[in-house]
Amino acid sequence: MNSPMLLEALRELEREKGISVDESISILEKAIMSAYKNKTGERNVEIVINRLSGEIEAYQLLEVVDKVENENLQISLDDALKIKSDAVIGDIVKKKMNIKKLGRFAVQVAKQVLIQKIREIEKEKQYERYSDLVQRVVVAEILKVTPEWLDIRIGKLETHLPQKEWIPGETFEQSDFIKVYVREVKKDKKGPKIIVSRTDPEFVVGLLKLEVPEIEQGIVEIVKVVREPGVRTKIAVLSKDPKIDPVGACIGHEGARIAAVLRELKNEKIDVIKWSQDPKELIANALLPASVVEVEILDYESKASRVLVSPSQLSLAIGKAGQNARLAAKLTGWKIDIKPLMNM
Repeated sequence: MNSPMLLEALRELEREKGISVDESISILEKAIMSAYKNKTGERNVEIVINRLSGEIEAYQLLEVVDKVENENLQISLDDALKIKSDAVIGDIVKKKMNIKKLGRFAVQVAKQVLIQKIREIEKEKQYERYSDLVQRVVVAEILKVTPEWLDIRIGKLETHLPQKEWIPGETFEQSDFIKVYVREVKKDKKGPKIIVSRTDPEFVVGLLKLEVPEIEQGIVEIVKVVREPGVRTKIAVLSKDPKIDPVGACIGHEGARIAAVLRELKNEKIDVIKWSQDPKELIANALLPASVVEVEILDYESKASRVLVSPSQLSLAIGKAGQNARLAAKLTGWKIDIKPLMNM
């Protein structure tokens, strides 16, 4: 790499990667100087790359003394004055070295540093690009299916979807496209590492955001979401516009919006309920799809309640293995004791 080629390479780096020529030159100067010192053991050396020509120049830093005892570290006043006209005893002067002493070594170091810097910049840009995906649902291509994980690709970045992050019971095929929730993007030596999930409650929120523009616009707010992956999700929503029904907005015309979400979740059920500051109304809503006859507040301080339902609604209110009641309690923050009306 000759001098003009070096400058052109740095200009190209500036155009494509956004790192200035001056910054690249400073990096190269330090790298070549450090490598040269490590190779030769000479510590009093300075490397300068000419900003106009691209020429690599090397200087020996010498102390001006009356009597030279070490030519590698000192220079006489007479010789120093030939380099610096106002030199005095004790000064440090820069004596230009024969560039051939550096030889191909400097060029090799420059190339290595440039390549490394380009990789670092590309990793940083890739990290910034994928960091924008955090807390969003994105499409991923399945590259490989194993019992323990999926190898998937998001854009140009490959990652794993561990089996524990699959929705229970779902199966996959190579080359399929699936949606995943991006939990986090970490910096790694090999580049950004993206952490994804299909079991996170926010996965359902992200799916709804894709289908319900009112959520993205901030008109409909998701107040809370609780989930048992593969079984049921409950989402509480409210509207900031009295003319818009938040539940209806999420369900869509003839259930079109929620149907798109359900297709991605396979057999998992979703209850979208209206949030309320009134605990009685909130608890009754949270037990949907069951119909509630009455909600009694037993203790506001400990948040204990009793819910009365008709006998025909009891099993629906409790849910299989208690999941409907359990999720309703998580969603509301209230203890819910469900009783059939006839037993009261």
